Amino acid sequence: MRANPMNQKSVTQTRMTQARMMQMHMTLRTLLGVGAALVLAACTHSGAQRPGVIPPYAADDRISEQAIRADFESMEVLQLRLARLNRDGQVPTSNYHWAKAQCWLDMGRHNYHENDRTGTIEEALKQSETLIKGLENKSALPMDTPLIPQSVKIRDDLWNKAASYKQHAQFSCVAPQVACYEVQLVWMGQEYSEGGWRHANPYIGIAEQMGARIERDLAACAPPPAPVAPRVPVTERMTLAADALFAFDKAGRDDITAEGKAKLEEFAQKAKKIERIDAIMVRGYTDRLGTEGHNLPLSLRRALTVKAYLVNLGLPERAVEAEGKGSLNPVKECSDKDQKDFKALTACLLPNRRVEIELRGAVTR
Repeated sequence: MRANPMNQKSVTQTRMTQARMMQMHMTLRTLLGVGAALVLAACTHSGAQRPGVIPPYAADDRISEQAIRADFESMEVLQLRLARLNRDGQVPTSNYHWAKAQCWLDMGRHNYHENDRTGTIEEALKQSETLIKGLENKSALPMDTPLIPQSVKIRDDLWNKAASYKQHAQFSCVAPQVACYEVQLVWMGQEYSEGGWRHANPYIGIAEQMGARIERDLAACAPPPAPVAPRVPVTERMTLAADALFAFDKAGRDDITAEGKAKLEEFAQKAKKIERIDAIMVRGYTDRLGTEGHNLPLSLRRALTVKAYLVNLGLPERAVEAEGKGSLNPVKECSDKDQKDFKALTACLLPNRRVEIELRGAVTR
């Protein structure tokens, strides 16, 4: 039986199509392979490293498991020591040197996770430990930030800004930020040393953003309080004879003598010159003659009258207290036998009939 010429033509066309598709597939695989090779070659030429790949310039003794474990343990110990300093209340996180120690540690930890084996990790941890040890020993610590051997100084303008921040009157307001800013300047120099400007640019950008934030915070900080001059305690005392202050056996405002008023006005003028008045105590006293039932109320009424008069002269009412003491605390003893008559005894007891005024306050030295 003869084959159908139309069927034979269809089979031939199908085989030719399949052959062309196989050829195109092989060509695509070849192109993909060449492209991948070119990408790898470009990465090798630029110095870029794939994540987890150990840099070819790392020293052999820095890529051992023992060295890597030692770095990790060092970071853990330093972090615990920093936490202990803060937990015990010795050093707040706002402390310049505490913050710098933490940022050096963060730099070491970041490079550890990048599998950096150039010595950067150890140098960063060394700087952190030096600061931590100084804080633990309460030693004086420097304010400068040294370059590590793996870094170079770039962008002098940013370094100059760091110096100006530390001289600012509000430095304490941004001290931890400035500490980390300086570590960032070292870090960007390390990245530049490792891979040039393109490699360092992201780290430079971070430093610039940190500087801008510091400047905003400095502008927002309140000015430091004016220094308070030390104050010296001061005491003013005045003792007025009751007989010169009040009419006999009297205690009212209208019973104050002209001499008594003049003395009280003199005391008020002195008191007004004292910057801070803490207390003014007015104590009234009588002699021992008469009954205590009469003397004690009389001494209190006289003290209250003197208080009201001083307040009326402008002294602060909140500070003035009045107290009646009666015949307590005599300043002179007079024997009845030694006095020829009652008049002489009354004259002898005159110093005991008195009003004492004592002011306690302070003035600026």
